[in-house]
Amino acid sequence: MKFREFEEEVRSLLSDAVKSAGYPRIDVDVSLPSDPSFGDATSTIALKLSKTLSVKPGEIAAKIIEKAKIRGKRYVADLAAHPAGYLNFTLNLANFTYDTLEEILTEKEVGRLDVGKGKSLAIEHTNVNPSKALHVGHARNLVLGDSLSKIIRHLGYSLQVLDYIDDSGAQVADVIVGLRFLGMEDEPPPGMKFDTYCGDNVYVTVNREYDKNPALKEKQSLVLREIEGGVGEIAEYSGKIVDRILRAQLQTCWRLGATYDLLNWESHFLKSKMWELLFEEMKKRGLTVLKEEGENKGCWVIIDPETKEEKVLVRSDGTAVYVAKDIPYAAWKIGLVKDPFSYEVYATQPDGSPLWTTAVKGGNRKKHQKFGSADKAISVIDARQSYLQKIVRRVLEGLKEGSSERYHHRSYEVVALSKSTAASLGVEMKGEFVPMQGRKGIYVNADTILEALKKKAIEETKKRNPDDSLEWVERVAEAVAVAALRFELVKQDPDKVIVFDLEDSLRLEGETGPYLLYSYARARRIIEKSGQRPTVDSRGASLLSHPLERELVKKIAMFDISLLTAGEYLSPKEVARYAYKLSVLFNEFYEALPVIKAEDDYLRGARLALVEAFSRVLNQALVLVGISAPERI
Repeated sequence: MKFREFEEEVRSLLSDAVKSAGYPRIDVDVSLPSDPSFGDATSTIALKLSKTLSVKPGEIAAKIIEKAKIRGKRYVADLAAHPAGYLNFTLNLANFTYDTLEEILTEKEVGRLDVGKGKSLAIEHTNVNPSKALHVGHARNLVLGDSLSKIIRHLGYSLQVLDYIDDSGAQVADVIVGLRFLGMEDEPPPGMKFDTYCGDNVYVTVNREYDKNPALKEKQSLVLREIEGGVGEIAEYSGKIVDRILRAQLQTCWRLGATYDLLNWESHFLKSKMWELLFEEMKKRGLTVLKEEGENKGCWVIIDPETKEEKVLVRSDGTAVYVAKDIPYAAWKIGLVKDPFSYEVYATQPDGSPLWTTAVKGGNRKKHQKFGSADKAISVIDARQSYLQKIVRRVLEGLKEGSSERYHHRSYEVVALSKSTAASLGVEMKGEFVPMQGRKGIYVNADTILEALKKKAIEETKKRNPDDSLEWVERVAEAVAVAALRFELVKQDPDKVIVFDLEDSLRLEGETGPYLLYSYARARRIIEKSGQRPTVDSRGASLLSHPLERELVKKIAMFDISLLTAGEYLSPKEVARYAYKLSVLFNEFYEALPVIKAEDDYLRGARLALVEAFSRVLNQALVLVGISAPERI
C-alpha cells in the first residue's frame, strides 16, 4: 500500500544520494519519527555513516540533502536534517491522499499481498481432546491460530489448516470408563451439549472416582488398550462417542468463526505405523538410546546435548510417551515421511467449505488440496509444552538437516478469569484471578462465556434499537459477543497470561471488540445518510489537509505493514492493535470535522471517500482476526 511505497521512495532517494556523495554503501533504515512534527518518516543513515567515517553526522546529513534529488518524486515533498543528524521526510500529502483513497476504493480485496506466492504453510491449532467442550483457554489457541491462518492466506501463502484429534488418549478413555463402567447416561440432560456433558459431568466425575477407587484405573488401562488396538466393541463404541463430542466441539469452533482444512486423527497415525518406521530410523541415527541402568533402565530416551537431561521416548514396557506421537505428525507436516493417508469429507462448514479428514482406508486422493509436505509448519501449542516442542525440532533436525528451521512452535500463555467474572459464573476462587484446571473441574467453557456475553449484548442492543426485530437483535448480539471474546484473546501479547473480565470485554469505549464494531457501524451510517457512492478526485483529496485527516490517511495506508509484521512474527495482535488505533483516529476525526455538512462539495466528497476507505480497511482487518462487523449495532 502507499505508505510502504513512500518508504521505498525514501530508501531509493537516500541510496542514490549516498552514492552521489561518495559515501560507502550502507543499509538504509526508514522508520516513523518519535514526534510527528519532525515529518512523516525518518532515517538514521547519517548517524550510521558518522560512526564508520568519523565525521560529524550533521555534516553527512547536509551533504546527503545536497545530493538528494526530490524533484519528480511522487510522495517525497521535502527533506530536512535534525540537529542531531536525523534525516526527516515530509509527504506530498495531495498525491499520497489521492493515491491511497483511489487504491482502496477500487481494490476488490484490501491489503492482499503476494509475498507468500509459491510457498506452502501448515498451521495446526485448537487440538482440544475429544472428551470435553472448549474452555476459554482453548479458545485462546483457536483465536490465535485461526487469526494467524487468515492473515497468512491474505499474504498469499498456500495454506493448510489442521486440527489434531487425540482420539486414543487417556482423557477419551476416562469418558468411556464413566459411560461404560460407572453407569453414566449416554445422553446429556436436556439443553446441554454433548461435549459439555462429557467434560463437565462424565470426565470430572471419573477423575474424582479414581481418587476414591484406585482399582478403577485398571478399567482405564483396559479401555486404552482397546482403543489403541482399534478393534473390538469398546473401540467401536469409543469411536462413536468421540465423533459426537468432536461434532459438538466444531459447533463452538464455527461459532467463533474458525474453519479448518483437515482433521488429523491420532488413531490414524498409529495405524499407519509411521511411528515404528521413524523410531527405527532414529535408532540408526543415534537420536535415541536404550538405557541399561539408572532410573530410566529399559527405556529409550533422548539426551539433551547441552544439559544431558534424559527425556523418555519409549517406556520400558514398550509404550510410547506423548511426545513420541508428536514426532510422526511433525514429520508428516513437512514431508519427511511418505503420506500414507486417503482423505474424505467429514463435514461441510458454515462458509460452505469442506472439512476433510484423514482416512486409513477408502477416501479420495484426487479431489482435495494437497495435505502434508508443507514448506513450513506452525504448531499453536501452549507454552507449557515448549520443552517437548524443542525435542520434536531436535529429532526433525536429526532426521534431515535443516528441518528444524521448517518447524515452528507458536507458544502462548494461559487464560485466567478475573475475580468478578469467576464469581458471576459460579466459580469459587481465593486470589485475584483463577487459572483453568481441567482435571479439577476449574474452568469456564467458551460456550458459557459466549452466552453470557450475548445476554449482555442483547440487553444493550435492545436499548439502542427498541423498534428492531428480535431476530435482528439476536444476530447483532451474537456478532458482538464473538467480537468481544475474540478481540480480548487476540489483542494481547501471546507470551502474557490473559486475565479475562466479562464486563471489560463488552465496553463500547477502550480497546474492545464492541468498540471496533461501533466504529465500523458509525462509518457505515455516515455513508448511508449521505445517499451517495463515495468517489475520489485529485481536487478533493488535496483538501484533506487537517492534521486529523492527515494522520487517518497515513494510518489507512499502513494496513499492509501490520499484516507483514503479523506474518513475520506470527503475531495476529499486530492486526488487532492496528484496527484499534485506526478506529481511535477515525473517531477523533468524526468528533472534530463535519462530513455530510462539510462547507464545500469537494471537501464533502473527499471526506466521504475517507470514511469509506476507513470502513473498508477496518472491515478487512476485523475479518483477518475473525470478527464479523454488522452494518448497524
